[in-house]
Amino acid sequence: MKKTYKLIAVLLAVIICLFSTFTASADFGNHSLTKEQWQKVYDEKILENTLPTLCVGADETELNLCWHAHKDTAEARVLVSKNSDMTEAIEFTGEITPAENDEQVVCRVTVRGIEENSTYYYKWYSDNGWSNAYKYESKFFDSFKMLVVGDIQIGGQSYDNPEEQSRIGYVWQSLLDEALTKNPDISFLLSPGDNTSTGEAADEWQTLLMPEYLRSLPMALAIGNHDKKGMMYEYYTHMPNEFFGKYFEGLDRDFWFRYGDVLYLVFDACSGSAADHRVMAEEAIALNGDAKWRVGVMHQGLYAPGIAMLEPETNILLNAVFQPIYEMYDLDIVFTGHTHMQGRSNFISDGVVVGEAKSGETYKDPCGIIYLNVNACCDQGNAGYLFPYTAYAFENADVTTYTTVDFTESTMEIKTFRGDNSELLDSITIEKTKDFSDNEVSVFFRTALYKLVELLGLIYMRIDAVIVAIRGGHF
Repeated sequence: MKKTYKLIAVLLAVIICLFSTFTASADFGNHSLTKEQWQKVYDEKILENTLPTLCVGADETELNLCWHAHKDTAEARVLVSKNSDMTEAIEFTGEITPAENDEQVVCRVTVRGIEENSTYYYKWYSDNGWSNAYKYESKFFDSFKMLVVGDIQIGGQSYDNPEEQSRIGYVWQSLLDEALTKNPDISFLLSPGDNTSTGEAADEWQTLLMPEYLRSLPMALAIGNHDKKGMMYEYYTHMPNEFFGKYFEGLDRDFWFRYGDVLYLVFDACSGSAADHRVMAEEAIALNGDAKWRVGVMHQGLYAPGIAMLEPETNILLNAVFQPIYEMYDLDIVFTGHTHMQGRSNFISDGVVVGEAKSGETYKDPCGIIYLNVNACCDQGNAGYLFPYTAYAFENADVTTYTTVDFTESTMEIKTFRGDNSELLDSITIEKTKDFSDNEVSVFFRTALYKLVELLGLIYMRIDAVIVAIRGGHF
């Protein structure tokens, strides 16, 4: 009889273990599409612009939603339930603001009270009443994985080209399919910018939001130079803690958010307002002094492979504006894009390589910052120009890539994969056992020296405004 009890106990333990594993490994569902199926979806939806954007919240317990609706019937309302039939739903309301056209408005709602490892169903109030119910599954909060994809650039390098827009949309759809199928534990997606091509076309945003995966995947979208060509980013996003600054103009804004023990500082690198960027970082860090990791995000590729560092704007201006901020506030890693080349730097401090960052290795409490530059969906570049700061570069010009970053209590594991078959291309792990050392003397002197950069940044902004006006937008 005792053996029987022991056997039953073992079986129960196995069942509990399997159940725990199953519930912790919830996936995004199968939304794979053939080219023909994608084209059908594209043709059916391209003339609309009412798909919602699911965005990260101020922290892991929040979600932000944003969508367009007709101005006469719009209501900024979202229903959230833990039941698929939407019983016992909680309603969240938000704000309505003008849209880019006279017929519509923009609805924005923040959902609060998200619990970890929980399944939710939500609806938003659309032009046709309540939408269908969509599923959102939260993951772990303390240990989590994020997905990094940039330069999605729906529309490519062309204007008003439906064929090219659909083609890149399918590349985007296929990349999400591959990444999320192989990594069902992703918590959110981070983009270093250039989310669409022209910055002024609603159908580009509609195409960006078409993949069904995005009904369940929150996004944090930085601003790139292509986004800055127009104002559409303003009407299709709902980012948390947006910081508009004292000297920012037009679309300019930074934002920050917290997820678990990680603080994300997302900069609008198309603005040279050094004073505003520094203040945003200072305020965010003051409010999140207990965060274990600090992550920077900007569009232009500091220390990217290729010719980026030979460009005066990146090598001189953006380095002068952003690198001191990253050093001042002791960031661990910075994600960039713009060059359409996948690559990663060695450990860099004040513009100097202070340590190797070899692929496949683990580094404990390293000195310096890693800069990781992402590939593109629209077209992939060949990383033919390498520099001493380059630790890894992917040189296949015809393949997309994606990066995952897995945070635990004491480690940050960064992996880059091919976007077509998830072959591992590069990996590195950082182990952190020490807290941030707030060197007040160093910060004081760095801040004092940075005043000159802030002045030069304001001068640059005035010159850049004239150049942008002459050439008709950012390039």
